[in-house]
Amino acid sequence: MIAAGLAVAAFAWMYARIVSGLVAEWVSSPDASYGLVLTCVAIALVWRRRHAFVDAIDPSGEVARPIAAMLSSLGLFVAGQLGADLFLTRLSLVAVLVSALWLLAGSRAVRTLAAPLAFLLIAVPLPAILVNAITLPLQLVASRIAESTLAFAGVPVFRDGNMLTLPSTTLEVAEACSGLRSLVSLVAIAGLLAWSTPARVGWRVALVVAAVPIAIVMNGLRIAATGLACEAFGTRAAANPWHELEGWITFVASVALLAVCERVFERSAKTSRSVKPMERGNPMEREASAERHVLA
Repeated sequence: MIAAGLAVAAFAWMYARIVSGLVAEWVSSPDASYGLVLTCVAIALVWRRRHAFVDAIDPSGEVARPIAAMLSSLGLFVAGQLGADLFLTRLSLVAVLVSALWLLAGSRAVRTLAAPLAFLLIAVPLPAILVNAITLPLQLVASRIAESTLAFAGVPVFRDGNMLTLPSTTLEVAEACSGLRSLVSLVAIAGLLAWSTPARVGWRVALVVAAVPIAIVMNGLRIAATGLACEAFGTRAAANPWHELEGWITFVASVALLAVCERVFERSAKTSRSVKPMERGNPMEREASAERHVLA
C-alpha cells in the first residue's frame, strides 16, 4: 500500500500540468475533442472491469521487465521534456501508467485493463506534423469520392484539388472536413466493438481495419450530399446548422455500418467454429452424415 501511494504521488507530481493541458486541449480544440469522449469511455470500462482487475492482482510476479518498461517510459518523458515535444510527453503518461500497474499488480491485472488503456492511448492528440501529413491526402480522397458521386448523380462538377465547382456554388473541402476526427473516433468505436466481440483476434483486427475505409467513404459521400443539397436548396445548405447536422448524420450512419460489419464478422466466426468440429470427425461418420442429407 505504501509503494502504491508513493507511486500515485510521484505520478501526480510529474503529470499534473501535462494532464491539465491535455484536458484543456480536449475541451477547446475541435480536432482533439474525441479525446475527452474516449477518456470517459476508458473510465467507464475501468469501473466495469474493477472486480476482474482486483481478482487478477498478483504483486509477487516478475520485477525485471516491469522496471525496464518503467525506465523506458521515464526516458520517453525526459526526451519529451528536453525536446519540448508534447506528444512524447503525453505518450509517456500512458506508458508510465501501464508500467506502474505491471510492476505493482502484475501482468494479468494489466491485461484485464487492456481496452481502457488502449483508449487512453488513442485519446492523446496526434502530433501536428502527423496531422498535417494525413489531412491533405484525406481531403483529396474525399474530394475525389464526392466528385465521382456527384457525376454519377448527374450533377456537373469540376474538381481542382480539394475545390469542387458546381453550377450553383464552389465547395472547398477544408482541413476540418478531411474526416480525420471521425476517422479516429470510428477506429476507437471499432476497437470497443472488437474488444466486446466473442471472436478470434483476426476477426477483431479486421473489424478495426474496416473502420478506416468506412470513415473515408462516408466522409466523401457527406461532401457529395452537401453538393446535392446546395443544388436543390441553395448555398445555405453548406452552412451551419445544416452542415453540422450532416456531419452528425454521417457519423451515426458510419457507426451503424460498423455495427453491421461487427454482426457479419461475429456470425462468420460462429460459423467457422461450428464447421471445424464436423471436419475433425471420423471419415466414416462424415460419409454417413452426407448420405443422410442426400436421402433427406
